[in-house]
Order: sequence, then C-alpha cells, then structure tokens
Amino acid sequence: MSLEPAMPAAEAIPPEIDIDDITTLLGDTAVLHQLRLVVPAGEVTVLMGPSGVGKTTLIKHIVGLLEPSEGTVRIGGRDIWGMSPEELREVRRGIGAMLGGHNLYSTSVFSSFTVLENLTYTLKMHDVPLTQRHDRAMARLREVHLVEEFDRQPAELPAHASKRLALARALVTDAPLVVLDEIDVGLDAQHSSAMITGIRSLRERTGCTLLMTTHNLNLARTVADNLAVLVNGRIVAFGPPEEVLEGIESTDDFDRKFEFSDYIGPERLSAAEAAAERKRPEPKSFTIDPQMVIITVVAIVMITAVFLALKIFAPGTLPGP
Repeated sequence: MSLEPAMPAAEAIPPEIDIDDITTLLGDTAVLHQLRLVVPAGEVTVLMGPSGVGKTTLIKHIVGLLEPSEGTVRIGGRDIWGMSPEELREVRRGIGAMLGGHNLYSTSVFSSFTVLENLTYTLKMHDVPLTQRHDRAMARLREVHLVEEFDRQPAELPAHASKRLALARALVTDAPLVVLDEIDVGLDAQHSSAMITGIRSLRERTGCTLLMTTHNLNLARTVADNLAVLVNGRIVAFGPPEEVLEGIESTDDFDRKFEFSDYIGPERLSAAEAAAERKRPEPKSFTIDPQMVIITVVAIVMITAVFLALKIFAPGTLPGP
C-alpha cells in the first residue's frame, strides 16, 4: 500500500465557523431566526433537528450557496457573505461538501464520470499532482466499500452506493473544513458503518473541522465531539452528545424532548422580518397616466405620417417633366 502525501500545511489549518444572528426568510416563511452557533475548529459537530426545520438551509449559508436575510457567517474569522466572488470561490476550494436537500446526494457527483473519475477529477481541480490522484482516490473508495465499482457510472449504482460515492468525493481532497448534509439518508446499518470508517479516517489524517447533519442518534453518539439541536429556527441545545442526549434512547424520545411548542417558537414571520430589517413589498396597483397616453398617440401619428410621406415620394414614384 502506497503512502498518501499530506496536503500542504497552509491548507490543512482547520477553521472555526462562527454563525452570528442569522435570520432567513424564504418567501413567506421564516426558516431561521436570530440563530447563533459556533462550530469549534478541529472538532466534529453534529447538527440534529426535525425534518424541514432548516438544517439544509443553514448548510447552504455556510458553503456559500444561499445568502441569509440577516446576520454573518464567518469561516476562519472571514465573513463569507462580505467577500468578493473571487474570495468566496477561494474559500469554497477549502471546503469538502456533500449536500442534501430535495435531490439528496445526486448533485454531489458528476453523472458523466465513472466512480473513480469523480474522485480523480476533483483532485485535479484542487491541483493535486497526477502521480498522486489514483492512489488517493482508491484509498477513499476502499474506505467506503466502493473499490469494486470503480469503473461504473453513478447511474448504475444503487442509492446507498451513490451516497457513499458522494461522501468519498467530499473527503478525497482532505479539505480543512468538511460539511456533510443528510449523511444517513438512504443507508442501513451495514452501509452506515462504511460512512463512519471514512469520517474517522479523515479525522485521523487531517484533524479537520467537520460539520454534519443527521437524524441517526447512534451516529451522533459515535462521531460527535459536539451536538447542536436546531428547532424552530434556533439552536436550542449544544454540548457533548452524552449530555444533550441524556435519557434519550429513541427518535420518539428525541422528538418529545425537543418538540415544537409555543414557548420556544416558531417565530412569527413579522418578527423574523423585523430582525432581518426587511419589509414585505406592498402590492403594486396598475394605473394609467393620461399625459403618457397623449404623448404616445401623438408619437404614433407623427411616425405614421413620416412613413406615408416617404412611401409616396420615394425614388421612381415622382412624376416626369
């Protein structure tokens, strides 16, 4: 087995993520409201919460895909939504990401590439030397149990294998910050173990900052240094998983402890709009300006008269001497 070269030291510094007073409005829905969260550098932070609560929206704020209505997201002390497009692209090069949402992991892989090419192309885009790409890619595929499928297309893979491919692609660059959304969706216990193997291997190699969302209590207990719970647009609990999940043995226990209630939310839309310093636009009524109607009619008459004059006196139409 060949030794894997380490990434340059300057690129391997794990950053802290500081999410400060984020409010997010999507249409007429207040998704996040004055949310605050610090993801410690060099640690694994797991984000949990009911489906549809805004976990994926928060992830999109962090990776630079969706700007919040109000608040700041700092990575390594830099406000990513205050950057120029060029600066943001450079920061995103230092983020390994597996995105969730409606399409789950399908947007995290290249459908026209083979399993192996998905990883080697990603390494090429991160300026990893050609001589290193194959071994590094195969090492990640081995961790997630995809070595035998290295020459297949993503469309030929079952759902659980496509998910593991998306994870391998997110991990292959050894980025100092890794963000994994909906990591457990579509996986049974057998294939979840492969995901855990890949995550542990990454942490041992790089000591990166890792933020992941999941609904799996056992996964959170296994890999997390910190556990954050998102409910009603805010972080309602944060700490070591053994403390946050004390007395919780099942998903039902989790839901009962962190249930939606009037006491903690959800916030009214008007409150979130005020926090974002944003007013809902008033509907515009259609009115007709009489003066503009007169000007338009006069212009049409003049243009018509000029057109007719040119047609009547065009060359070849004038009477002879």
